[in-house]
Amino acid sequence: MIEKPNFKVILEAFGLDSQDYLVQDFGAGLINNTFLVKNGESSAFVLQRINTKVFPNPQLIASNWRLAHQYLKISAPDYYMLLFIKTLKGADLFVDEQENHWRLLPFIQDSGCFETAPDAAMARKAAHAFGRFAALLSGAPVHRFNVVLPGFHDLNLRQQQFDSAAGNAADKRLSMAAELIEKLNAYRWITEFYDRNIGRLPVRIVHMDAKISNILFDREGENIKCIIDMDTLMPGTLLSDFGDLIRSMVCEAAEDETNIERIIIRSEMPQVIFDGYTEALENVLEPLEREILPFGGPMLIYMQALRFLADYLSNDVYYPISYEQHNLDRALNQIIFLEKILKEPFFLRQGFNP
Repeated sequence: MIEKPNFKVILEAFGLDSQDYLVQDFGAGLINNTFLVKNGESSAFVLQRINTKVFPNPQLIASNWRLAHQYLKISAPDYYMLLFIKTLKGADLFVDEQENHWRLLPFIQDSGCFETAPDAAMARKAAHAFGRFAALLSGAPVHRFNVVLPGFHDLNLRQQQFDSAAGNAADKRLSMAAELIEKLNAYRWITEFYDRNIGRLPVRIVHMDAKISNILFDREGENIKCIIDMDTLMPGTLLSDFGDLIRSMVCEAAEDETNIERIIIRSEMPQVIFDGYTEALENVLEPLEREILPFGGPMLIYMQALRFLADYLSNDVYYPISYEQHNLDRALNQIIFLEKILKEPFFLRQGFNP
């Protein structure tokens, strides 16, 4: 059980008088705890407690974030990248007596985010925004960035973890998951395709959680204010961000939707996302990247299905759950999503589906 935060000590570490501010829960993130810091009726800051079970070394996150910000400040000074506020002691994070790591961010006024794109126009904007972000960082010194989560989007590793979980699961859970295990085993060709091609792609600095919910729009949803949530910013390939864009926008249903009739593919979205993303990267993309990029869609959906089912088989040690079969339902959701998306013309014509 996490102790109640001592917000007085935390705020004062960042130079804020706790008597002037009210702290309240904010957002719906599954990993970190997020709080809104208000001054009277006005929102002033966003305070976050980093989940050190997921991110065991938060300093790696802070280092990558600051390095990217410094690079863009020089190479693209007109580009706005959100940055955390340092403590009075000049530290990127405040560590309290319970070893909780805290960061403070400016609150972006008149902004909001979307869980998915309501239409193709917004999907293209979101894809273009993440493509532009990757393009602007294409000249950044990759070797200076930390790998925050080793193997985060390594499909070989996720396949191995899934196989291990299936091999060590309790009989009851193994029985409950048997049908889904069989379904996922039929898609092992995705891991094989990944294994043949991943080493041929250039390593770049990518966001690695490129969901539309990690973009702040203005209140009208017309203009983008900034990209947020840089926890997984690190070296990787463009497959990761393109795949997350596909996974988060092609289907409007939530990833734990249990009514499979609602898992509907919006057929125009894959091409729109591809066009918006590649347009922003036009002067950066290598020919092989453009050719293989569509594979990121099924790759990320399959990977997420593996992770959900592996977590269920391992007694739900990673993803927060609301009921016993929550991760099982999430895995089924992603498998249905994968089955449907691979039948779409955009993906059928890519030629990587055996």
